[in-house]
Amino acid sequence: MSYLTSSMDPGISRGYMLLDTTAAIWKTAETTYSHVGSKAQRYEIRKKIRETTQKELSVSQYYSTLKALWHELDFYGKYTAPCSTDITSYTSWENEIRVYDFLGGLNMDFDQIRAHILSTDPLPSLESAFSIVHSEQSPSQERSALYSGNTNQRGGSTDRIHTGKSPVICDYCGKERHTWEKCWKLHGRPGAPRKGLNKASSANQITTESCPIDTGLSAEQ
Repeated sequence: MSYLTSSMDPGISRGYMLLDTTAAIWKTAETTYSHVGSKAQRYEIRKKIRETTQKELSVSQYYSTLKALWHELDFYGKYTAPCSTDITSYTSWENEIRVYDFLGGLNMDFDQIRAHILSTDPLPSLESAFSIVHSEQSPSQERSALYSGNTNQRGGSTDRIHTGKSPVICDYCGKERHTWEKCWKLHGRPGAPRKGLNKASSANQITTESCPIDTGLSAEQ
């Protein structure tokens, strides 16, 4: 259902958020806009489709955006075929047009696979074309596109996100940028002798020097 509401104007989609099913959304929209000029609507939707390109979107995100527009286009223009052969011909023609729409908006990275699909006879279905292109996108490209989309939705860059974090404060000395586990005031600086170690060594040395060693021999010996 989300692909339907996301393709609507934000001011209009709010009225459909509480509907439970896709069928309910379609029925309500059909009743509401049944008298709207379908030719003008189809023109605007076709214009949006032509202007839709992949850019920073992943292949999946780009394909989903087009699918939402195609569904909207279908809503405003239902083809009634006089016979079954006409339905088959129309479906084949519609698939071809949508494959062109999909391939035409892909980034230049997919030029080679795009040429391969266009050279295929017969032209693959829309779903097959998407599957072929999607398999060519590396996981890193997919993650990068998803991360970019999520960052843009949050309305800020990574620098802005980090700026909003609370500073780390030591529980022992109360200073920032470290925790008590790494507090020099508590544990001493790295590489420095531990507290009390020099005093203990000096005490041991004094005790050793002030106490004569009993060897069992007299002083003259």
